[in-house]
This record gives sequence, structure tokens and C-alpha cells, in this order.
Amino acid sequence: MIKMGLIGLGRMGKYHLNLYDEIPEIKLMGICDINEEEVNKLSKQTGVRGYTNYEEMLDLVDAVTVAVPTRLHYEVAKKCLLSGKHVLVEKPITTDLEEAKELFKIAEEKNLVLNIGHVERFNGAVMELKKIVRDPFLIESRRVGPYAERMKNDSIILDLMIHDIDIILNILDDEVVDIQAQGSRVYSNLTDLASVNLKFKKGTVVNIIVSRVNQKKDRTMSIAQKDAYIYLDYTNQDINIYRQGQSQHIFGDKELTYKNEYILERMFVYKDNPLKLEIKHFIDCIDNRSCRMVSVEHELKSLEIALKIDEILHKEGK
Repeated sequence: MIKMGLIGLGRMGKYHLNLYDEIPEIKLMGICDINEEEVNKLSKQTGVRGYTNYEEMLDLVDAVTVAVPTRLHYEVAKKCLLSGKHVLVEKPITTDLEEAKELFKIAEEKNLVLNIGHVERFNGAVMELKKIVRDPFLIESRRVGPYAERMKNDSIILDLMIHDIDIILNILDDEVVDIQAQGSRVYSNLTDLASVNLKFKKGTVVNIIVSRVNQKKDRTMSIAQKDAYIYLDYTNQDINIYRQGQSQHIFGDKELTYKNEYILERMFVYKDNPLKLEIKHFIDCIDNRSCRMVSVEHELKSLEIALKIDEILHKEGK
């Protein structure tokens, strides 16, 4: 049984809180937030002791989830690691690559688990990708949705695009050799939409679009390779595979029509709550029942690419 503490009771923190009672390997010992009213309300609802200073509960726990604002991730995660606690920190781990390296170094020296909350890794459809992707030519990813005021101070690259960067780096296992990025500010003082092109050493071209100004939410990825066109829907956790595509133009008396034929495979995907799977994986890593899903080097590479894109957009005033 892992004694757990939850630090941060915002939107993501509440998602975590709602799932702990579904994981029998966890005993939640404390919840913490600087908002005392929120702490008291949720403490009363759950029967779990509440705190406004997370350091006061560290002696009671083996591990913590850090779901505070990104600017506080480094400070809070470091104190928890130095106190000998395993840490699951929401993405991005930090907004500074050297700080991220330092946190992983502390975890290694103290033999602690430090996982980053990349919840899309545990999306059922994403977990199937490695089995079917083979030397793709082109990958196109869209992660768009409506604007929310709570987003205005967050980097759209570190908040949204880092999911897609992480997934693409994982399935390609290749080196990025060129980055091009364009963006625009619409509702906030930061980039609200961005289009990024990545070129990989083996030739794969990647286009990623993220936006928080679209009226319709859309989370998709398409992958073109020699034998198939793979279409993934993150929201529904679905994968469709199109094979043996043929097209032709049909000339009528007064019109020209286009015909496209293909064989469609609907891949079976085991669907579960991705966040629940993420938490269970963290616990399994602590109990040595499984190894971390991706290497520390991969964790750092995803952050490094995201920070480079942010830097390009910042220099362009986007």
C-alpha cells in the first residue's frame, strides 16, 4: 500500500483526487492547496486530512502527485524528492531544461521514481501506435479547441503541443534536424495558435497544429506510410487504418467526379481512463512491478524540443 499525498487542487488535481479510491494500492493521506476554503470543502467531502502547506504532510506519505501551476513544479518537486518522496508531476515537469535535469538527477541519486504526467501516453489508441507505425513519410497532428480564460498565462506549446511532440518522438525514435514554427496571438498576450513543422533525420516530415481559439474541439493524428494511412482520434480512443487506396477521375457528359476506394480496418483498442492508467503505472514503478514507460532521455528530449519551439515563437513576437 502506497501512502499518497496530493499537492494542488485545481482542475488536474481534482481529476487525480476523483480516481484514487479506484486504485486499491493507494491510501490517500493528505490533500493540499493554498486555497484554504477549497481544501476544507474537499477534505470534508473525502474524509482526507487537508493542508495549506504541503511540507507539513510529507512525513505521512511515501509519494506525492504535484499538480500545482507549472511555475511551481521545480520548487515543489525538488523539496519532495529531497524529502525522499516519489513524485508524479504534471507536465511539463519544468519550464527550464537544466532544472528538469537536476530533478531527475536527484531522483536517481536517491533511488526514487520521478514520472511526468503525460496522460496521452496512456490513451488506448496511442498505446497501439508503436505496433503499426513503420517508417512514416508524413505525420499531421491537430490539437485544437475553444479559448478558456484559465489558459491565458500558459504556453500553448508546453500545455498542449508537448503531448504531440512526446508521442511523435516516441513512435519515431529519431532525431529532429530542423524546426520551423509560426504562431499568432488572438485572445491573450501569449501565442494562442501555432503551426510547427519538424524534419527528422530519416526523412519523416511532421506538421503539428495547436490552437485555443477554435470553436470545436479536435484531437487527431494522421500518419502516412508506404502500406497504410493511419487516423487516430484521441477523444474517442479510435484508430482507423486505410490500405490499398486507389483513386480515379470519372468524366461524365457535363461533370468531372472523383472516386477514392480503399480497404478500411477498424483497430480494436482497449479503452480505460488514461489518467487512472497513468497513476497505476506510477505505483507499479514504485513497487518495481514495471519499468518507466519512456526513458529519462526521452522525457528531456520532449521538453527540449518544446522549449526550442517556444523560443522561436517568442523571438518572432508570436
